[in-house]
Amino acid sequence: MFHLEINPYVRDYVSKDYAGSLPEGDIKLDCSLGVNADLLGNCIFQRLHAFEQRTEAHGGNFAEIKYYPHGGTLKEALANWYRGNGVGEGWLTADHIILGNGSYDILCNLNLLCLTRGKKVLGHAPQFTAYVDHVNCTGSVYECCYLDRSDGYRFHVDDYLAKMSAEYGLFIVENPINPTGLPVSLEDIARIARRAEEWGKLLVVDEAYAEYLPFSASAINLIPSHPNLIVTRSFSKGWGMAGVRLGYGVSSTQSGLLPQLEKLVLPFNSNGIARVLAQTALETKFERPEDPFGIQPVIVSKRELLAAIERYNKRYGRNLRAAATCESTPILMLYVETEDPTFHLQRHLIGEGLLTVSCESYVGLDCRAVRLMLPEREQMPLLLELLEKTVRTLPER
Repeated sequence: MFHLEINPYVRDYVSKDYAGSLPEGDIKLDCSLGVNADLLGNCIFQRLHAFEQRTEAHGGNFAEIKYYPHGGTLKEALANWYRGNGVGEGWLTADHIILGNGSYDILCNLNLLCLTRGKKVLGHAPQFTAYVDHVNCTGSVYECCYLDRSDGYRFHVDDYLAKMSAEYGLFIVENPINPTGLPVSLEDIARIARRAEEWGKLLVVDEAYAEYLPFSASAINLIPSHPNLIVTRSFSKGWGMAGVRLGYGVSSTQSGLLPQLEKLVLPFNSNGIARVLAQTALETKFERPEDPFGIQPVIVSKRELLAAIERYNKRYGRNLRAAATCESTPILMLYVETEDPTFHLQRHLIGEGLLTVSCESYVGLDCRAVRLMLPEREQMPLLLELLEKTVRTLPER
């Protein structure tokens, strides 16, 4: 029998990523994958319409599809976008930006750049599951600072600093954290960056959900002071464009990081249509400077949800909890206080027609927790109805 030789790190590893493996059932409301529900629909059609108009301007020859894509124009548009919102004034240019096929593409290339077999990464748990998978499949070792359930899964920088050492190949922090939606302060990120810089090591800040935070909260603001820092961002979450697969990284031009990273980027690694839609989206957002990502509806919905959970717990004597989070981020983690490690919260929610992501795939968590993505405003009554039905079935205190 033929036996194909496979990288043993890949062959023997059991993937923890939840993407593509969500359970099926009689789903009444999907609150699973993290995309911006309020920006889907008309906004996407407007972008596609703008793309149609643009192709007509090229005489109908569909230049964006016919030729290989180049990212200079989009990089300039991104730099302008940030400078126009008070980030990078006086220093941020296209030279500080690298494009990828989603921000995960950049995260994977950073692993290839900084890690060798057996080299260690320090993250925190919980953390984006696909990133953990990639570290382990390269033969590197993922280690983490565990966030404490008794403290609402808050991030404490002193705990992270205590685990840091020169033996790590790179350090990674999420801002905000997936699945809790809780930000990490710039002061904390700066402390980690300074420690990593002492050893000549890279700090990666994954800001996939950072569009839901103020521009002043982005670690991009720290780049002039920390040449060992790279911030990855995505068009998948706040922009509501997960299907186009486009992300980017922002870093210093002083460290030499980006030219080295470019060596690992696949040729023409993001498609022309995606880049045109992204530029159109940037222009669209400039037309809504007061609330470009629809954060105000998120705040209203999240307050409603957190208040309802407290109300249902009191009404039915149950123990459904929400991890510490931020009102403006549309994701949060719910968990049940029970000593039964087999209690599967996602299945209870599916039983009432509510689809979420089980946290059993996250390092440091288990099936007693789920990640929930807030739906559109008009679907909030349905969410609260399904959640109340679920709370009734949970174990008593």
